[in-house]
Amino acid sequence: MTTPLFPLPGLRVLLADAGQRRSPVIRLELIRLRCQLVDVIDLVAEPDALPAALERLTPELLLIDCDQPSPALLNQLADALQRQPRPVLLVAEQMSPEQMRAALAAGVSTLQLAGLQPQRLGALLQLALARFEHDQSLQRDLRQTQTQLAERKLVERARGILMREQGLDEEAAFQRLRQIAMDSGQTLAAVATRLIEADQLLRPR
Repeated sequence: MTTPLFPLPGLRVLLADAGQRRSPVIRLELIRLRCQLVDVIDLVAEPDALPAALERLTPELLLIDCDQPSPALLNQLADALQRQPRPVLLVAEQMSPEQMRAALAAGVSTLQLAGLQPQRLGALLQLALARFEHDQSLQRDLRQTQTQLAERKLVERARGILMREQGLDEEAAFQRLRQIAMDSGQTLAAVATRLIEADQLLRPR
């Protein structure tokens, strides 16, 4: 038997009940899975309780059980996940394609339509965790690519300054930047930034 990539025992789960009243059944299944149910919030009685509960309880996964998610709920969710991303499993009885797109845009990891079969909860939690990790990996790769592109532009700009001010060709200017970075123990981007800032200060206005 293979070990799950995302083990469920001890997983801190917050359940947001938006009127389906399945929390006792979900609670029992979470106990069977050895997850930790940190709280159950009633979004019918307290429709604005979700952001504060997420901040106070810091669950590792949010499970929302509803008939269909309201725009207000999705807006709250998007704001909360912007501050602190986490996996979200949304169980809904019905959703239009527009609502599905809005839920995914808000940060929902996994959608389960037409109710919840308790015996499938473990698989759905695993799926939500896996999709969240995948999305976070893509975001990290995107940020790294954007950072590398920005740094490359800085180096190109600094190289142009050296070519203009010291009469160097492209390769010699790059090697000069590289040598300064090595001698000072800084990155190429840091040296390039300092050179650009100095050039802006010294350039006649």
